[in-house]
Amino acid sequence: MKKTGLLLIALLLQLCITLVLGTVISYGNTHDQAPAGLIVWGQDLSGLSRTQISSLLKEKIPNSVTYKDQVFPLKTDRTYEGIEQWLDLVFPITTGSKVVDVLSSLARSPHGISKDGIGIDRNEIIAQLEGISKIISQPMHKATIVYKDGRLEKTEGQSGQEVDIEATWLKITQEHVNKVEVVIKEISVQPSIADLTKIKDILGDYTTYFNAQDVSRTQNVRIAAMAIDNHLIAPGEVFSFNGVVGERTQAAGYQPAIIFVDKSMTKDNGGGICQDSSTLYQAASQARLSVEEKHTHSLPVSYVLKGQDATVSYGQLDFRFRNDTHGYLLISSRTGYNWVRIRLFGLADEQHPVLPTPGGYPTSPADWYLDPK
Repeated sequence: MKKTGLLLIALLLQLCITLVLGTVISYGNTHDQAPAGLIVWGQDLSGLSRTQISSLLKEKIPNSVTYKDQVFPLKTDRTYEGIEQWLDLVFPITTGSKVVDVLSSLARSPHGISKDGIGIDRNEIIAQLEGISKIISQPMHKATIVYKDGRLEKTEGQSGQEVDIEATWLKITQEHVNKVEVVIKEISVQPSIADLTKIKDILGDYTTYFNAQDVSRTQNVRIAAMAIDNHLIAPGEVFSFNGVVGERTQAAGYQPAIIFVDKSMTKDNGGGICQDSSTLYQAASQARLSVEEKHTHSLPVSYVLKGQDATVSYGQLDFRFRNDTHGYLLISSRTGYNWVRIRLFGLADEQHPVLPTPGGYPTSPADWYLDPK
């Protein structure tokens, strides 16, 4: 019995030695090889060395994007760094302890290696695509329309283009080839000439008069009129008088003139331009447009009936209306010696019919066809 026991112990020792030797030999043969079953980007990396995997993966990283005959190199330094950091997980650095290294090698499994850390660095590529887009992109030029010399003049627009950055990024991450053609997104003309051709009806037309001897006030009225002249309003858009005219500063040409403040009169830059906003309000009312914001003066004014004015104060009081027609609206704003005339051109419908007769206060010219306005 004693002899049998010693024999079993000897056999167990021999088995352990064989296993240890086999493990050490296996470690020596495979510690610098990727574990079996490691698949990245559809490529089986089983048994490959770190150098082989690094080279293989980097070959799958696009190094340039193209547009027609233009080639734009891509910097991929951060992406390459990410690959090397991920390879540190696949090939752990040796500790100097043979036992620890052997056990670590035995514990390696493709299922325990996260692939979240490997991939093309999005921030690195997107930043470059944005720069490339500035080179390739072509601005869209809108079709235009103006009221000039008694008629509506239209000019064709031109479509533009820009790099579809998200679509190009997705293409780069999926194709794994050296050169990737950028995805171009066309920018359609907006508004188009077809949209502007629908502008043919007069929906509003109103004239008010002022004292041309008040030079400063007259200049203010004319500057504001020029600011809104030939302004186009898209369907559904809310027009803001303050937003279009802007702040009334001396740098913009405005001069001090009479304004109303709490039922008293004082002078401030831009005094008088409420006549422009009030005249525009009258035209918008004729066109039956939806008024979003309107305020009346604290004192009566001379250029419209009481309560029919629309006072404005930059940053405080605005005149706003919505284009609730089915097409674009064009504002035409003209001034003469002592008058300001504002027309609204658009597409008439049941809610916004063609204006039969122009209006004005306190009077209208006898012959609108011969009138130079």
